[in-house]
Amino acid sequence: MGSSNPILNSEQLTKARHSEKAMTLGGTIRKALIALIMLIATAGYSYYLTVTGTLSPKVFIGCLIFAFIIGLVTSFSPRIAPITTPIYAAVEGILIGNISAVYEATYGMIVLQAALLTIAIIAGTLICYATGIVKVTHRFRSIVIGLTFGVLIFYLLTMILQLFHVPVPFMHQSGTIGLIVSLAILIIASLNLFLDFDLITSSIKHGAPKHFEWYCAFGLLVTVIWIYVEALRFLSRLRN
Repeated sequence: MGSSNPILNSEQLTKARHSEKAMTLGGTIRKALIALIMLIATAGYSYYLTVTGTLSPKVFIGCLIFAFIIGLVTSFSPRIAPITTPIYAAVEGILIGNISAVYEATYGMIVLQAALLTIAIIAGTLICYATGIVKVTHRFRSIVIGLTFGVLIFYLLTMILQLFHVPVPFMHQSGTIGLIVSLAILIIASLNLFLDFDLITSSIKHGAPKHFEWYCAFGLLVTVIWIYVEALRFLSRLRN
């Protein structure tokens, strides 16, 4: 019942077991929708502020740091997820809105395309999981976890190289290699949805407590945001 998403893992489920009311699928869906609506609402406002030039770069940096901290805290403290998940969604919305506005100004109509691609990926993975076309086995889980950590290390190395002004062409520029790398990362992000779906159903089956609905909604939100950002990158390189 592990997941490459650090928010959803069996260790946290074990710690939270034997509690009050058990989580349900309907409750988890409702929590995820609430978080998504908050994300979209603040993203729309942030998009407007960015377009009008009234969103300060300091606000963006502050939100970036705050989102990282609150995300880390929630991942280790699932009981506070009912409080932190809506806050995280709102803060992430500010970041997503700003990023979307920048991409839209450069490419035009790319935000709508990225949103539709994200929805298609979510729908496709959910159908494949629900119908049993894709089964989350131990080997499947291990491979996705390994690939996800590989992407994380890749991002960290890229950031370190940038600090020393060392260019990484295939990471920030177009071209065949850049397009392949971007597509590969998008696929890996999408595969994480299978692990998230599987952990949610497993958590329900094992009677995880009610607050786990917010915890799972938080994990799904993290994955969806990742997919959307990677969709923007992939489509931008495809345009180029």
